[in-house]
Amino acid sequence: TPPSHTSLAHLPRTPPPHTSLATPPSQHLQVTHSFRRDHLVGSLLSAFMGLSVGWWKSDHNTHHVVCNAVEHDPNIQHMPMLAITDKVFRRPRFWDTYHRKWVGMDDAAHWLVSHQHLFFYPLMALGRWNLYAQGLIYLLTQPDKTHFRKTELAGIAVYFGWVLGTALSMPSWAESVGWVMLSHAVAGILHVQIVLSHWSMHTYEGRAYNGADDEWYVTTMRTTMNVATPPWLDWVHIGLQFQIEHHLFPRLPRHNLRLARDMVREVVEAHFPAGSAECKRLFPLGVAYHEPGFFAGNLEMWRVLRSAAYAARGAKRGEHGFWQSALWEGMSLAG
Repeated sequence: TPPSHTSLAHLPRTPPPHTSLATPPSQHLQVTHSFRRDHLVGSLLSAFMGLSVGWWKSDHNTHHVVCNAVEHDPNIQHMPMLAITDKVFRRPRFWDTYHRKWVGMDDAAHWLVSHQHLFFYPLMALGRWNLYAQGLIYLLTQPDKTHFRKTELAGIAVYFGWVLGTALSMPSWAESVGWVMLSHAVAGILHVQIVLSHWSMHTYEGRAYNGADDEWYVTTMRTTMNVATPPWLDWVHIGLQFQIEHHLFPRLPRHNLRLARDMVREVVEAHFPAGSAECKRLFPLGVAYHEPGFFAGNLEMWRVLRSAAYAARGAKRGEHGFWQSALWEGMSLAG
């Protein structure tokens, strides 16, 4: 009989999750410092990752400008599945300025948000599929100006042909499906790393940058945290653990972020010493430069999700946004 086959034998045939991390440097113009050349590099990489760089750039640039703004930041707008703060469901609905739709609350959203802390990590194992969908929707509907659209569509077709061919080369359907799901679940670790630096931090409604108390640097420190890691693990986190420095200096290459961290931390601690009255007034955590470890940061994020879930469970009819609009209305972009 022939030797048994395993899914692991086929893993090298498709790009690992870290392939996606080639996108941020090129789209922050960190490679050639030319918009056209760096965008083209990212678009060509769609053949290796199946993601639209045009969509990512539109989404991510918006996130940088309005980080953790309830109505504006697409990176925290995941209703009806997730709500990182009860500010999301205080009103019957709100206008999502990035996706240009009304976000409404009802019984289905109420149940999902009430249990979000229980299914969050399993959901992250499916996060890659959402990125595929968002990219294709962006390329097909073109909600704003797109660059190298045909290049990206062709690259995505190559990618899915590659994945499909690899899956069909396996000896059984069970192994094919198992390999596809497992390989995408591994990418869930990357999704956790990305959301970790914002979801447990301060969120706000409306707009920021109104005065000295919420100017650019203060807002960045309030909405963003780092993850403390030893230098020998930089190859694992690949700069994503230095989100404070990345948000302050988006075009700074990731190999310089650790050096920038030391400089930024020194400046922040000089202006906002931990425990000072000014620090406590401006920063909800009582510290301006927040940098827990990876597991401590995950615990903080999980507790924030649990807190919002409990707030949703305690929501009473007529006092919160739930039950006052239909889920279908929100999904069909009514309003």
